[in-house]
Amino acid sequence: MKRSPHLGALATLAIAFTTACGGVDRPDGWTEASHGKDAAPAYDVVFPQGKVQRIDLVITPEDWQTMQDDMTGMLGAFGSGGGMGPGGGVPGGNADGGVPGGGGPGGGGGGFPTELTQACVDKAEGDSCTATFMGSTFTSTCTAMQAGQLICRPPFGPGGGGGGAPDGGGVPGGGGGGDLLPNTPVYVPSTVRFNGKTWQYVGVRMKGNSSLSQTWRSGVGKLPFRLNFDKFEDEHPEIEDQRFYGFKKLSFGNGAADTSLLRDKVATQIFREFGVPAGHTAFVALYVDHGEGSQYFGLYTLDEDPEEPLLDRSFGSHKGALYEADGTGARWGTFDQESFEIQANEEQGWAPVEEAIAALNSDRTDAAAWRARLEAKLDVDGFLKWLAVNTVLQNWDAYGGMSHNYFLYADPNGNGRLRWITWDHDRSMGEGMGRATSLTQDNVDATWPLIRYLMDDPTYFAIYKQYALEAARGPLAPDKFQARLREEHDLIAPWVVGENAEQPGYTFISNTQAFEDSLTGTSGLLNFAAKRQAEVETAFGTSP
Repeated sequence: MKRSPHLGALATLAIAFTTACGGVDRPDGWTEASHGKDAAPAYDVVFPQGKVQRIDLVITPEDWQTMQDDMTGMLGAFGSGGGMGPGGGVPGGNADGGVPGGGGPGGGGGGFPTELTQACVDKAEGDSCTATFMGSTFTSTCTAMQAGQLICRPPFGPGGGGGGAPDGGGVPGGGGGGDLLPNTPVYVPSTVRFNGKTWQYVGVRMKGNSSLSQTWRSGVGKLPFRLNFDKFEDEHPEIEDQRFYGFKKLSFGNGAADTSLLRDKVATQIFREFGVPAGHTAFVALYVDHGEGSQYFGLYTLDEDPEEPLLDRSFGSHKGALYEADGTGARWGTFDQESFEIQANEEQGWAPVEEAIAALNSDRTDAAAWRARLEAKLDVDGFLKWLAVNTVLQNWDAYGGMSHNYFLYADPNGNGRLRWITWDHDRSMGEGMGRATSLTQDNVDATWPLIRYLMDDPTYFAIYKQYALEAARGPLAPDKFQARLREEHDLIAPWVVGENAEQPGYTFISNTQAFEDSLTGTSGLLNFAAKRQAEVETAFGTSP
């Protein structure tokens, strides 16, 4: 008997319906709330405050080796960058050149490039030094930075075009986004375990630019990662549209540039509390098993990626185009399509960005008309609010110092105007080798026109000044700021230097005292918090 084609179609439809509805084809343990696409983002589960949660990641030895080989092809053998970080060693012994599990003496570490710290070995602050970094050789002086670390400080300040690499190219002070990796690291499948639940075939890759390069070249196994929960849905349709309590992607920041391990989480919270669009953050203890048993990789900051939940929460919609800024064009001098990679709704194209940059650089003779043109294309008030908080926080690895670490969203609820989303704050609360902008922005030149032109306009400068004062007197007021820092420090201490301490080969922290000094030392965060409000008041000629 010949089978009806209609019955075959119905069977196919039934199978598809069963899969879509979480039926027998879904992995064991799948629930809509924990794994489904339509679940409301569970911020209280994924990003709780006041606790450190454990997340386990399982990667097959073969896939782990694929990740190692991919990185070796881009940056050379693990730990071959000259000067290993504290406890440096090959992660799991799978890369070339080093002792499995590490334990080698630390050289650089602590967040600053080895080339800059090595140039000041056996020198005192103020001594002359010469260093070569990313193709640029310069002579400068040894300068004490965060936690007293001496570096050969590059002479290039904010606003310059760079002193040795074309277009700023990532040279300290040059301001370029400066991709240090030629390609995005490879994704491999993994298994994620959290709170008794399992997520299968989750895409995992190493993430970051300078943080990843520094970690890999220094030989520290505490590598930064990004997860994509439905990356391999084509190969494994049973996980189609898989989510992690409503989130598709999550990032794990390793604190490579921050001995305190507080900066990214605390700064991001402050931005969000002040009304600047930013992701949620939390602390997690990450354990990785790549064939040799579960290994504690360290205390990480879990970051919410700019995705649908963040857009819906911040703007009431995720239907607009989302752009990730990185590169020379992200300075806003001239439009460069390659500097604004579309992350969502790419069919909308680049017109919103191109038109906003054109409005910024249009004739400013009639200031009111210029402001009207710009405000039609960009949420200027939102940018000024970000600029104020960013400057008070002295977050130098951002627009005005480096042309990356922000996203733009063409908001359909705001007539397509661009909205500024801040990202990656692990280098905040420090002067950043001279790249931090001054409170009055007088050291920023026209190569950063989105700051320079707005600060040259009395109307916009007055708004910026008011926001800076509000930030300094609000979430960054000394008592409140210091209490927050102490609370977060005490929370993570057991997972950094206490009973569950980070392990040799998987830490950037040389000893317990260095971790404590990052908070309470002369160059520690508490001193930054104590003096920053007064610096803001002085800069603007006001008083608390």
